[in-house]
Amino acid sequence: MPIIHVQNSYVIPRGRMYFDPFDANGALTGEFALGNCPDVNIAIETEKWQHYSSEQGLQEKDAGGSIRVDRTGEMNCDNFSPRNVALWLSGEHTVATQAATPVTGELRTVLPGRIYQLGSTDANPLGVRNVTAITVKDEAGTTTFDVGDDYNVDPETGRVQITEDGAITAATVVQFGYTPVAGTYDAVQSGANSELTGALRVVPDNATGPNDDVYMPKVSLTPSGNLALIAEGTEPIVMTFGIEVLKAANKQAIYRAGRPVPVP
Repeated sequence: MPIIHVQNSYVIPRGRMYFDPFDANGALTGEFALGNCPDVNIAIETEKWQHYSSEQGLQEKDAGGSIRVDRTGEMNCDNFSPRNVALWLSGEHTVATQAATPVTGELRTVLPGRIYQLGSTDANPLGVRNVTAITVKDEAGTTTFDVGDDYNVDPETGRVQITEDGAITAATVVQFGYTPVAGTYDAVQSGANSELTGALRVVPDNATGPNDDVYMPKVSLTPSGNLALIAEGTEPIVMTFGIEVLKAANKQAIYRAGRPVPVP
């Protein structure tokens, strides 16, 4: 019989990424999809010890072995879901509610030519958006200024611009009035955690090659790199996460396995 040669297995990897964060007690809380992650990789660096014999003039290595291994990597994600943005900012994603409660007498010292965000407070620095019935009055509330002449408005963003040549002069205190539109919206704010820990899973759907599932029971994700807020190009921007693969108690660091095939 002729020699039976190895059947090569070539892989062009594709797939879906899932992250399962730990809670404060180190328990897994459930996986969520990260969406499109066009580049995910793992690198392994091994440190060895070496021993050289001194029994003759030319020292020769007579022993050695691995004593330390580091598994690190990087993940790029271009799915800008609120949950992913919160993950990159090491912060919190919430669904906020805006009530349709009319606001009157919101005092602000203004300057001609400047723009002011309605509803901006220490608790809500972004202010309110999508508002109706915007008015601007003097501090006493007895004089109503004219939209288009004394100020301009953008109801969608909740912003008011004081015109340069209107009746509102420098360092004037005015009253803003408006009614927010009732609704909910996604809100994200950064946090103090510089890294996040949990489990990472890859469910492959490869362009070619076997679809071997990969699971890392404990990883540390570290947001890194630049995030473009305005870009001239046409390519989607990405969020970059550094990956440190850790060994969880009573588990191995990385698992990779195929899927069972039914026995006929």
